[in-house]
This record gives sequence, C-alpha cells and structure tokens, in this order.
Amino acid sequence: MVDVMQIGAKIKRLRKDRGLTQQAFADELNVSFQAVSNWERGITPPDLDNIVQIASFFGILVDELLCPSDEELVLGIDGGGTKTAFALTTLDGRVLRSFTREASNPNSVGVQTTFNILSGGIAEIINTYPSVSSIFCGIAGVASGGCIDYLTDELTKRFQNKKIVIKSDYENIFSLDDDADIAIISGTGSVVCIRQGGENTLIGGWGYIFDKAGSAFDIGRDAICTALEEETFGAESSAISELIKKDLNVSCIRSVLGSVYSRDKSYVASFAKFVFEAYEKGDKKAEEIIDESAKRLAQLLNVAVARYGAKPKAISGGGLFEHYGDIMLGHISKYTSVEIIIPSCPPLYGACKQARLLSDGNIPSNYYANFMESYKEIVK
Repeated sequence: MVDVMQIGAKIKRLRKDRGLTQQAFADELNVSFQAVSNWERGITPPDLDNIVQIASFFGILVDELLCPSDEELVLGIDGGGTKTAFALTTLDGRVLRSFTREASNPNSVGVQTTFNILSGGIAEIINTYPSVSSIFCGIAGVASGGCIDYLTDELTKRFQNKKIVIKSDYENIFSLDDDADIAIISGTGSVVCIRQGGENTLIGGWGYIFDKAGSAFDIGRDAICTALEEETFGAESSAISELIKKDLNVSCIRSVLGSVYSRDKSYVASFAKFVFEAYEKGDKKAEEIIDESAKRLAQLLNVAVARYGAKPKAISGGGLFEHYGDIMLGHISKYTSVEIIIPSCPPLYGACKQARLLSDGNIPSNYYANFMESYKEIVK
C-alpha cells in the first residue's frame, strides 16, 4: 500500500539532505512551489512522471521512493477525554505521520472502546509502516479498574513483536520537563500528580461527578448554570448567556437542556470557551467562574507541596493551559507559590519521547528540534 504521507516525508528528507529549499527543488523539476509543498505535506502525491523524475534527480529507484521503509520507527499516543493523538517518528525525531481520533478515556467511553480506538490507530500506522518497533500510550483514566493490564495484553496479542507500554497520560506531561515533581492537567477533567522516587501520587481527579477542581467540564457546567439561573431568577443576562444563546441559536437555554443531557461530558466542557470569551470582554461572572476554578487547582498544588513535600514546580498539560494559559496562570498564582511551566511542545511529544526510550533507552540531542520542526509542518 502506497502512503502519500510517507512519500511526502521521503521527498522532504531527500530535498533537505541536498540542501534545497522547496522553491529551488520546484525549479529543478519545473513544477510549482505549491506542488512540492502539497507532496511533502501528504495532500496530493506526485503523478507517475514526477515520481520518475524525483527518483532520477536523487539517484534512487522508484521502488525506494514508493515502498515502505525498513527504518526503525516509534509511535507515541496521547489519549484524553476529548481526543486521542497519534504521532509516528523516526529515531531522530522526524514526524512522519500524525492524526487524531475520538476520546479514549475508558472512564468515559469504556475500556473496549478505548481498545478499539488504540488498535485502530496503531493498525493504520503499521499497515503502512511495518518497521514500527515501540509504541507508548499515555491515556487518561487507565490507572484504575485493571485497564492497563487489559489493554496491554490485548494490544500485545494483536501487534506481536512490538514493544507496547500503556500508562496514564500524566506520564506524557512529566516527559516534557524532567525537573518537575508535579504535573497539573486541566482539560476535560483535571488532576494533579506528584512524582517522587519513581512513584506517582494523585491529588484530585475524582471524575466529573464528584470533582470540582478546575476542569473544562467544571467551567462549562458553571457557564450553563449561569445562563439557567439568570433565566430562572430574572437577573440581567451576562455575556456568558448571550454567547451561549447565540451559538445555539436559541432564546432560552432551558429549551435545549434535554439535548445537553443527552451528550457526553466533553460537550459540556466545550462551553468553557464561552466563559473565556466573556472574560476577555470584561464580564464579572466569567471572572468569578475562572477564579474559583483556579483557586481549586491551586489548592491541589498546595497539598502536593505541604503534605507530600514536592518541589514547588509543576509542568502543565490539558486544553485549558494550552489555549488559555496566561489567564489560568494569572488567577492560579494568586493562591499558590508553585511555579507552573507551560511547555512549548504538546503532550504528544512526551508520548513519542517515551516510545523512543523504549527502543534503546536514549534520546538523541536533536530529537526535540526535529520533532517540533516536522510536527508543525504536518499539523499546520
């Protein structure tokens, strides 16, 4: 099976090894710059004449350009309550393929669905890139109920001769900063994890039914509650209410409450964006909601330091930090002295780094730079 992403990655690597820009390479082949860009990003493959011309230009066989490589590769997976991200890299960090699938937290979708999502994504990669040697899956919600053992056993049966390790998603976060004792995740759900002496301790992370610790679900729920309370008690509508009604194209939030209940928790979490949008407009209710969530997260961090003696430095992860990091940090810092680092790379990099370590225990000095450069090209 020919994979346009793989062909594109090979063309890009060959071009860069020759020291050519995309425009210079396009000029050599007498094609447009856009054509080369589309090839390398896997949008469209070269036609047969161009394939022959490319192979001739680089002095390789057409089969070498089209056939799967036997180069050792590793696969990292970052799964959460909203989506599951996959990235395939070379041993020096070049991303050859990256895509997302639906949520894989077994507490939300069930362990069998988690298995189906992981095995489906892995199969999609391995069918085209059989030289994958190691796979690391950092998945939210797998730490309880025997999920890790079940998923490891079932995936190992299906993908024999592959090194497969499954751990919680905070392993991906810790991999982003080896100096941090604490990982703080605030996405659809939230949790603080402490790492000391090779052991992990969780603070919070009770799940959306019981937890009120600053997750997108908490903020989204509070947004909906704000709109309902204003309708019920006749208070003046906040910017939050107006934004929600405009998005749903309704004049009354209660009229769509049934459909909200029929959706999963990630849908409720999606309403958090209206709170941050209202906050940017100076809405006081939005500020109160964000501040309360920040206070709860700060309390978890303070417990990590006071009760467990963790070093006061935390590496962050999750959608709220990724999209609204400055706002979250501004409020959390009012209630804790713990330094929070917002990483420049996604948690998916942490999963790929762990997969790379499974290969031979080493991380090349250029792995991070290669990953970030190629990842940005693929996802843009």
